Amino acid sequence: MTATSPKFNGVTGSINKFKNAGKSVPLPDGIELRNDEERVIWDQFSRARAKDSWRDFDLVLLAKIVKIEYDIRQFQKRLEDEGPIVENKRGTPIENPIFRIIDALLRQQLAVIRSMSLNQTFKDPRTLNRQAKSEEDTTKLLQESGVESLLATPIH
Repeated sequence: MTATSPKFNGVTGSINKFKNAGKSVPLPDGIELRNDEERVIWDQFSRARAKDSWRDFDLVLLAKIVKIEYDIRQFQKRLEDEGPIVENKRGTPIENPIFRIIDALLRQQLAVIRSMSLNQTFKDPRTLNRQAKSEEDTTKLLQESGVESLLATPIH
């Protein structure tokens, strides 16, 4: 599907923007998140693209990114508690080994993000996912105008 197809432009595109505004991207079959914090991270990362443009394979990779991000945050908290310098068994001050763990996790995460082109920016017109930005703008418009609760939503 290209950005010039009817799914992303014209009336159909506008309908899709309103239909998807504010909705979470569902997890693919066989993928589970470990906790509510990962669900929050999932929602943050899944908004990088339009809901309709995610393939199941992409969502499997996205789940890996989310789990790595959660782990990074947990190790970061531990690092903040322990400090950047710790003592080894002999009492010698050394760099906290958690730095290396965080670095390894960041490298893994960034590799997957780059492979999925999730590092697009709103300033780079060559890579901008206009549909995702448009859905985000539509969500903000609905929230600011107060008409969000007036829109009909399908019953699942």
